[in-house]
Amino acid sequence: MKAELHSAEAYRLEALRRYDILDTPREADFDEVVEVASAVCGTPISVINLIDQGRQWFKAEVGLGVRETPIDSSICAHAILQPDLFIIPDTTLDHRFCDNPLVTGDPRLRFYAGALLQTAEGFPLGTVCVLDYKPRELDETQKAFLRLMANQVMKLLELRRIAAAEHSARLRAEEMVSEKETLMREADHRLMNSLQLVQSILAVQSRSASSEETKAQLDMASNRVLAIATVHKQLHLSGSTEEIDMGDFLRRLCESLKHTAPAQIDAIDLTADAAMLRSDMASGLGLLVAELVTNSFKYAYPLGQHGNVAVTFKQGPDGWRLEVSDRGRGLPAGFDVDRSKGFGMQVVKSFVRRLNATMTVSSGPERTAFEIVSHRE
Repeated sequence: MKAELHSAEAYRLEALRRYDILDTPREADFDEVVEVASAVCGTPISVINLIDQGRQWFKAEVGLGVRETPIDSSICAHAILQPDLFIIPDTTLDHRFCDNPLVTGDPRLRFYAGALLQTAEGFPLGTVCVLDYKPRELDETQKAFLRLMANQVMKLLELRRIAAAEHSARLRAEEMVSEKETLMREADHRLMNSLQLVQSILAVQSRSASSEETKAQLDMASNRVLAIATVHKQLHLSGSTEEIDMGDFLRRLCESLKHTAPAQIDAIDLTADAAMLRSDMASGLGLLVAELVTNSFKYAYPLGQHGNVAVTFKQGPDGWRLEVSDRGRGLPAGFDVDRSKGFGMQVVKSFVRRLNATMTVSSGPERTAFEIVSHRE
């Protein structure tokens, strides 16, 4: 069923246009929102979705691989007509979506949850949403997190709008550089505060968890939020919004990750070329390194056995190569990365797809290595 238009559609579209966000390139700040939303909510798909005239356009996405789709099949077009959170536990049981081509055909979406992106005047622009291929629910922590991320996205949009208005109204080119840096620092500060708040919520939930399995899941989500916060912090310290020196960036990232390592990890050995990559690519690589290094922290060395984790990044004429390895106890017998259903490995494979790369895994009695190689764009 196609959604009805908003009761003040013309004014809503005018409000959306004022942000001058449609059809802009991907940006690390927005990409990190969907990465952490997918990780915390445990869904393969997460989107920052803006409802335009005749289409829905994605400022950031994980798990879809496209930047826009027609409005006729949009679930978010229904979501902007609802206050607060809009949750569909099973799309096949809802008369509005049971015949939707995205439900009946590929990608066969079964679950949807979206938090409203709304202006101060009350006009809905779109959603921060998560989707899954199976029916499910969100717990109260995950619901609170989606609302928090929607508020964060609106703050980022407002900062962009203010920066653009001041640029055209009164600032000279030199003053604009300083103003943009100030605004970006403010956005970084607010995002870091949001991530710290999410991690605090997860930590409180973990301490009061009723079972070890629930506690382990909450601790895992907390570690991923910490990793994303670490990547964001290191991107900010790199001082560029367009291109990042990967050698310096990975050095800072590994130093931060070492502070979170358990006692049996002696060091993170880094070898990295000083290659310049786009900030969105650097962000994806940073998240991938954080996930793989954290996995080594958790599984490579049992209590009483010490060792190192190695990170290698090389830039060649045909692209880059990343390797994360350790000399621990190795992967379980019969492990198949392509068939693995573990959430951590699903996150890793999602990052690899986003980077347009391929991954190979080798594991023996003396060394385990994850090698990721980029494809030529």
